[in-house]
Amino acid sequence: MNAPPSELLIATEVARWLRLRPSTLYAWAAAGKIPSAKLNGTVRFVRADIERWLNDRSSDLENPRPLMPHPIIPPTPTAVSHQTIKDAGARSMRRVPGKPLSPRNSKKSPHATVADGERKARA
Repeated sequence: MNAPPSELLIATEVARWLRLRPSTLYAWAAAGKIPSAKLNGTVRFVRADIERWLNDRSSDLENPRPLMPHPIIPPTPTAVSHQTIKDAGARSMRRVPGKPLSPRNSKKSPHATVADGERKARA
């Protein structure tokens, strides 16, 4: 005579039943996504709770809710002129007062100060 199935299941049994990894099942139990109980520090699952949870999930699949209430419309790109881009680049390249120019940029910088010119003349 076969023994009746146990009402209290361990994670590996439920994971095999649901075709999940035990680590996924533990994560779901910790997040409260699946009904579980902790007994002496171990996670256990009640068969009736898991069956009820599965039935609730299957009814959600029969009547799916739309994931997004409205479609996402991509924004239309705005026209940007070359001058706007150049101005933005010039603003980002402005020299910070009190900070010396790096050696690689000192010759190319259009924003060199008079003091920089005097240093070059002395050298």
